[in-house]
Amino acid sequence: MTKHDIKDLYFSQLALGAFDSCYLKFRRRYIDGLYWPGNWVTKEEYREAIELGQLFHLLAQRYYSGLPVGEGQGEEAQRVIRWIRAMADFCPRDNSGIYLPEQELRINREGLRLVAKYDLLKILPDGRAVIYDWKTNDRPLKEAYLAHHIQTILYRYLLVRAGGIYTPIGQLKPEDVSMVYWNPRYPNQPVSLAYNEKKYQSDEKNIRQKIKDIESRSYAEFYATSNVKNCAHCEYSPLCHGQPMIEPPEGEEDELELAWDEIEEYTF
Repeated sequence: MTKHDIKDLYFSQLALGAFDSCYLKFRRRYIDGLYWPGNWVTKEEYREAIELGQLFHLLAQRYYSGLPVGEGQGEEAQRVIRWIRAMADFCPRDNSGIYLPEQELRINREGLRLVAKYDLLKILPDGRAVIYDWKTNDRPLKEAYLAHHIQTILYRYLLVRAGGIYTPIGQLKPEDVSMVYWNPRYPNQPVSLAYNEKKYQSDEKNIRQKIKDIESRSYAEFYATSNVKNCAHCEYSPLCHGQPMIEPPEGEEDELELAWDEIEEYTF
């Protein structure tokens, strides 16, 4: 891929996060197009956790689409069914709003090419929108970490910028949008993050600067990070260090497989 091709790419939270973690990781994933197989995680427990997360996301989509989720066969499937029931208690599919699971939103406007895939959007009768994101990793949610995470930054910003199609009045103000993270392993510890104009302006500046930085780099300037701690959580560690990734990056266990769905946004 040439540098010119980067200017045709849409940027997801995984792409921007990869760039923050390591310029070389971004290059290998999004410029070189190197796909790493699903067994890149060495520990069996982490592979199983990723599979549980994928099944949970699939059944959550079915639930909010009004489809049956089944009863589940086997211990792990039964476990996920219990998670789905806990999710239904936390955020039931009722008449209090419109439920839109697995919604993809993108813009290509004024130099911004962004894409996000929301686990669930709930549109309230007064036009406000709530973003729900499911995490299934075995760690309690950390509000301070999530408040500054690129996923939060991109998801809220993009919904305000391009999500007017979901509301009766055709536009969303930052104050109309909130984001809720929820983990079925810790059902009583959700993290809810409000939004405002100041954060919206700050997020736009942050995103524009990051994309400008990516687009201005030559191929050689996508070099490896000096923070080797990041390498233990990188799928390309075998290429750089001859050692496989130990575990997925914190908070990205549910996104690793889904991330490759977004690769199609990049025309190799």
